[in-house]
Amino acid sequence: MSTTTGSDSAAGPEFADLDAPVRTLFEQIGAAAAATPSPDLEAIGQALSELAKQVDYLSSWVKRLGNTSGALKMHAPERGPRLQIVHRLEAQMGAIHDHRTWVAAAPIVGLETHRHYRIIGSGPSARPELAEEVELDPADHVTMLPPDDFHSHGHVAGRGSPSYVLILTGDDQTRFERTEWDLATGRHRTLNPGDRGRWLDSEPMP
Repeated sequence: MSTTTGSDSAAGPEFADLDAPVRTLFEQIGAAAAATPSPDLEAIGQALSELAKQVDYLSSWVKRLGNTSGALKMHAPERGPRLQIVHRLEAQMGAIHDHRTWVAAAPIVGLETHRHYRIIGSGPSARPELAEEVELDPADHVTMLPPDDFHSHGHVAGRGSPSYVLILTGDDQTRFERTEWDLATGRHRTLNPGDRGRWLDSEPMP
């Protein structure tokens, strides 16, 4: 997992209707996202951080989301990289999950706690174990690449203000079979394509 804070490609017609700051992001990550055998996550994370610094532009998205726990899509094509803004309320953490595609996150305002987990064991005895916890200030970023991408994020009580955070993924995660974990019990379940999983770790496991 990278926690440090791009790369240019020609703009395609799919970006023509985007606001300039968002269009610039997708232009910058084009070559980095297409890099083989793996994407240039540092370039992607840096480009996302640069967008997160544009608070004046992003304030309209923050206001649209308001004081609600949820997400708004900022650019969500059928396939390929997509961007959303996410907010969880005081003391709300997401459930442990994977994406099955690369992911980058950068707070706009507030403090985002990001926890990266390793899975210990296999089968019924498998358990998530905390590998790293980082507190992301505005315009910091974190990136992950499968299969080492089990994580949770959100707000921890007593640690700053809940953040509004940009989440950039390499594809639509709901197209893939993924895994979700319940930290309290160690249980896990398969998320079939189309299943978004639990929004919060406090929600009961089905």
